Amino acid sequence: MRLPTTIVDPEKVAWQGEAEQVVLGIPDGLVGILPGHADAVFAVQPCIVQITLADLTKRQFFLSGGIARVVKGALTIVADSAETPESIDRIRAEKARERAKVRLQQSTHTVDYDRARLALMKAMYRLQIGGE
Repeated sequence: MRLPTTIVDPEKVAWQGEAEQVVLGIPDGLVGILPGHADAVFAVQPCIVQITLADLTKRQFFLSGGIARVVKGALTIVADSAETPESIDRIRAEKARERAKVRLQQSTHTVDYDRARLALMKAMYRLQIGGE
């Protein structure tokens, strides 16, 4: 038994295939989805989604957020963006990480702490999946 899985973002179908397991980030932590999972809907946090294939190899994508839905044994992830390790622009991600760190170190009230923290998290995930 496999888990038919589709990952889409506004520009493309990022991946479609059959998985043994999919692990992704949700507001409460991580959720693992296996074949036969009950119908469910999850808010997806920025994360690196781990897809385990039938031959036990793994695929990874950086998801910047979105929604995951399991219906009738099939998983669909509609992501804000889905990036493969090969598509990560490391220089851009490094610059984004540094900008976010600077914003978080500022002690003024003009800094939107939550936005800066989210930007830092996204940059760090991109660097992690991109091979830092």
